[in-house]
Amino acid sequence: MSIGVQSYPELYTIMLGWDLYGKFWKLLTQTGIAYLPFIGMILKNISQSYVMHGHHGASNALRSMEIQLLTTLLLIFFGVAPLVPLDAHTVSFTPLCEKGKTYYPNATGTTYDKAFAIPTGDIRVPFWWYAVLSISEGMTSAANSMVGCVPDLRKMITEVDMAQITDPELKLQLQDFETMCYAPARMQFFNDTRENKVDHLRLIQNKVKEYGTDDTEWLGSHALNEVYYHHINATRPVPGFMYNKGEDINADTNATSPPSYGTPSCYEWWNNQDGLKNRLYQSLPKSFSDEFKNYLNTKKAQDDVIKKIISNAPHGYKGYDNANDMVGDLGYSHLASAVGAIYNQLEEYPKLYAAGQAAPIIQALLLLMVYVFLPFALVFGSYRPTAFVAGALLIFSIIFWAFIWHLVSWADKSLMQALYSSWFSKQGAGASLADMIIGSLVVAAPLFWFSLMGAMGVAVADIMGSIVPSLNKIGASSAQAGSSTAIQIGAATAKAIETIAEI
Repeated sequence: MSIGVQSYPELYTIMLGWDLYGKFWKLLTQTGIAYLPFIGMILKNISQSYVMHGHHGASNALRSMEIQLLTTLLLIFFGVAPLVPLDAHTVSFTPLCEKGKTYYPNATGTTYDKAFAIPTGDIRVPFWWYAVLSISEGMTSAANSMVGCVPDLRKMITEVDMAQITDPELKLQLQDFETMCYAPARMQFFNDTRENKVDHLRLIQNKVKEYGTDDTEWLGSHALNEVYYHHINATRPVPGFMYNKGEDINADTNATSPPSYGTPSCYEWWNNQDGLKNRLYQSLPKSFSDEFKNYLNTKKAQDDVIKKIISNAPHGYKGYDNANDMVGDLGYSHLASAVGAIYNQLEEYPKLYAAGQAAPIIQALLLLMVYVFLPFALVFGSYRPTAFVAGALLIFSIIFWAFIWHLVSWADKSLMQALYSSWFSKQGAGASLADMIIGSLVVAAPLFWFSLMGAMGVAVADIMGSIVPSLNKIGASSAQAGSSTAIQIGAATAKAIETIAEI
């Protein structure tokens, strides 16, 4: 039977935790500490029987000890002694958004494979805790499946925010494109506006209606591509483009020694397969387009990605600075009104992303600590049944955090879709509201879950406490109806049940 965990780090912490559990349990048994609860059991039964029945309480104490001893031995066998094997083939992680892919320890393809080493010894888990883990992980995975795959839109935004142009040649081409293509095209646009060239202006207005009022304010403008870029060429050879004699105004001079590269039109320079637009997209991780294709399936969304990548570049290589600045839906014209909100989100947004990335690591490390400390809690708790129930609830509650955060991610995605005006312009009031809500839920939701489970635990304890006195009353009524021997047997039985309940 395999156990499906909720994150990559948990693949390793579950194995390390139960390996240390087995070692600490062995240490407790070898030092004799594990047997101290039996001494306490004997002393407690003898003293209580002597106080209640005097010299005639020996038989009652013996029967009570027999019941407690049998109960404790069964609890140790099923809930303390590590017996069920746990290895790298019985622990797996199946990401919800990666159908058909299951990962095992040391084979995840992540940096965790190098950071964590799988224990080489024989790892075993007690029957009770193996069942608790299987049920808890299974219920959590089933709950996550009910919500379904939730793309991490904050990851999408953060990856674009962090994307950098590392190729010096690409940076230089962007600067050249601004000088040779964008600036001349805007100058022609201004001239056409002043001279009221209706044909050009009508085409530009159609593109502006389709792509927004800021379309003419960045290097990849659809309006400028449509009207001007076809007719403007690079003024010097551009690496990556073949020399075309027909495009060279100095073809006769260069006949004997043609240039290594050609002078493409600005439209080709931007839109070709090896053009600037595609090269800028390559600054993102390879899996980016596949992972978020449903959210970047419009040209405007793709434009926003490229704008943001350009705006991330150092100012010396940025080309037309203001045209690519993702200040808002109207470009640099809304700079003043957006500064305050931008400053606030620059402070809060990284915290939200970091909290989301840290959550599964914190969960895995907390579970590791629970597994490691568990043998001490069981021994010092005298193997009480309530200790096993409390431990099971604690482990289930922490594992179920994965579903809680998955639900928060779903809420985050929904709020971002509803309140973000654009994925990569995060300065709106609606975006700030979404960030505030999710930032609170990341911390508050697990705490609320713990409080709820604690309240349910108190209720269960109260119910158990009310059942035991009822059983004692029934035993007392039966004893009064019988002979004196029956009374003694009934009293001893009731006392044994009460003792077990106290344990």
